[in-house]
Amino acid sequence: MKIAIIGFGNIGKYLANWVINEPSFELSYVIARRDINEEDFDFKNQPTKIRKEITSDIINDVDIIIECANKDVVTQLLKFDEIDRTGLKLIVISTGGLYQNKAILNTLKKCEVILPVGAIAGLDAIKAVNDEITSIKLKTTKHPKSLEGAPFFDTSEIDLSAINTTQTIWEGEVSEAVSLFPKNINVGASIYFASKCENLTIQIVADPNATSNMHEITCEGDFGKIYTRTENKPSPDNPKTSFLAVKSVVSILRNMNSSIKIN
Repeated sequence: MKIAIIGFGNIGKYLANWVINEPSFELSYVIARRDINEEDFDFKNQPTKIRKEITSDIINDVDIIIECANKDVVTQLLKFDEIDRTGLKLIVISTGGLYQNKAILNTLKKCEVILPVGAIAGLDAIKAVNDEITSIKLKTTKHPKSLEGAPFFDTSEIDLSAINTTQTIWEGEVSEAVSLFPKNINVGASIYFASKCENLTIQIVADPNATSNMHEITCEGDFGKIYTRTENKPSPDNPKTSFLAVKSVVSILRNMNSSIKIN
């Protein structure tokens, strides 16, 4: 199967390396706005084309598109009519972009949009009971450095460098979180799509002693209660990304060739 990877940062490079070492896949395209020095990355003689922009011909030429760039790229992708075709699989890491384009997403009839479980556990159980949920909350705890650069701090008086004890930074609805913390809260958008709960609330906590990115989900309803706590080591090259998020995409690709599928 032919794959296009959009974004060639930490996640994109890891996935590209995995794909080119997997015989059942071909890395046909890498789309990145920054120049890629092919001497710094071994494409192992695969016929990989490097492009700056997403185009219709790329979409029509591949079986799988993996987005690992940002939510604005997701918006751009969904504007292409060619995206909605039978047989195309779109794996989206920046799920906040899907949340912000729910109206367009709901019009897709042929393309298969796949959301990796990302940095959390328990989405399968939440999806199974989403018609019986009465309340659901996500509490995300990260080191202050992992929150740097979020648009929330453009107008906030909070100084991340001055935090010396555990502190709640923000609490509110998922609709606000995906705009204020776009690189940190894809987890919240993924929980929304699994739960279908508009009243999903999110709490973001900064802990200067944190050595992992921690996500706690509390979900209640007529079925009982689901509580999960996932502690992820930040990806070595990008503290805003959990390594589990990268591995969850690999799991999706492996599952495509597996005769036993766990849902």
